[in-house]
Parts: sequence; C-alpha cells; structure tokens
Amino acid sequence: MSKTVAIINQKGGVGKTTITFNLSKELASRDYRVLVIDNDPQANLTSCFLEDPANLPEEANILYWYEDKLPQSKPLKLDNNLHILGSNIHLSRISEKGIDVIFSLKEGREYVRDKYDYIIVDCLPSFGYLNLASLNCSDFVLIPTKPAPFAIAGLQDLFDSVTKVKKRMNPDLKSLGIVLNLVEGKNTNLARDIEKVLRSNYNDQVFSTILQKGVKFEESPALNMSVSEYDPKGKSSEQFVKFTDEFLERSSNE
Repeated sequence: MSKTVAIINQKGGVGKTTITFNLSKELASRDYRVLVIDNDPQANLTSCFLEDPANLPEEANILYWYEDKLPQSKPLKLDNNLHILGSNIHLSRISEKGIDVIFSLKEGREYVRDKYDYIIVDCLPSFGYLNLASLNCSDFVLIPTKPAPFAIAGLQDLFDSVTKVKKRMNPDLKSLGIVLNLVEGKNTNLARDIEKVLRSNYNDQVFSTILQKGVKFEESPALNMSVSEYDPKGKSSEQFVKFTDEFLERSSNE
C-alpha cells in the first residue's frame, strides 16, 4: 500500500516545489513507483516536469479528481516509475465549490494507491480547502523551512492545523519532520542560532540532513532535471541523496 506525503508550509519561498520535484525523481530512480500531484494553482511543479505545461493532457490534470471524474483521470507517465497529475490556474476555482472538495483527494488516492509506492503532494503556500484536502488524504506531512525568522514563525500554527486535521478528519496523519532548506553555505550566526532553536523546540522532528542553498539545486528544475541529473557529483546532489535516505528511513519506520 502506498504512502502519501504532503509537502507543506504556509510560508512561501521555502523550497517546497524544488524538494517535491527532486524527491519524486530520486525515489523513482531507486525503483519506487511514484505519483506526484501538483495541488497548487500556480502549477510550478508541473512546469518543473514539462517543458511546456500547456501540453499537460486534460485527463492528467488534478482537476479531474476535484470534479468527480475519477474514472476518466489518467496520470501522465513521465518514465516507468514516475507519473504526474499536474495543474493550472483553473485549480483556483475549486475553492468556490464548497467544503466537500476537502474529500476529493482522499477519494482519488483510494482509487489509485495500489499502483504506487509513494504519492507526493506539492501544496500551495496558504491555508484553505486545497491544503485541507492535501492533509486529509495524506499519511504524512513533510515541512520544508529555511533558517530565517519569518520562515519559522508560522511552524507552530502549521502543527496546530495538522493536529486539528488529525483530530477531526484524518486520525492517521503523522509528521515526518522538518527539513532545513536553503541554508547558506557559509552559515551565519543568525542561521546557526535559528537551527539550534528549531532542534531544541522540535527535537528529532528536525531532519539530521540539511539542504544548503546552491545554484545548481535552484537551476535544475528550470531545465526539467533533478539536481542528481544536472550535477550528479555536486554537493547539492550528495546532500539530496542523504536527505532521501533519511526520508525513506523515517517513512518506513512509521
């Protein structure tokens, strides 16, 4: 049975999409069957995978799940182990359909989950029906953040939201943890202090592996390549391999 992971933070600019893109590619390269879902109307994840997002087939749009067209839905095959349900700006209108939409992703997941080992959901940087749908359908949340005051200020609010969803809708929802992303190579005193506070407050919830800010890591999605494909011997690739190892260990132990 597949494991569904929502990659989420209500704060933008913390690298959710870059992590989702690289993680799904890395898992697929290790022979895991992966479905990646772009649950953000900005469709940045879709752009990472497709040179021209306009070429996304209609039936490979996550809108089909929200519009009760599950039998017609067909994820786009990117390679043997990796499929995508992409999105576009029309996903933003889903919030107008009412609270029933928060169950759509869960219903869709049940429809396909025997076909995949991991279902990875890229969430938008706000809170509303789309993110509630992501949390309601997921087994785990993974929370990227960066070592900056504004980036970590909302973490407790996010954990409170996860607790409420767990209590009211999805009792099986668990946290895989927090991953520090976009860490400056020459770590500043402020960044080090924030990391210490995070590890003190959240203990083993914080991944041991950190992901440093790097040009190749940030450039690669624009070329539709993971950092391991773009710069296989680089530091960012090495760090991401270690992060994926830890991700697999954490998700397997739960």
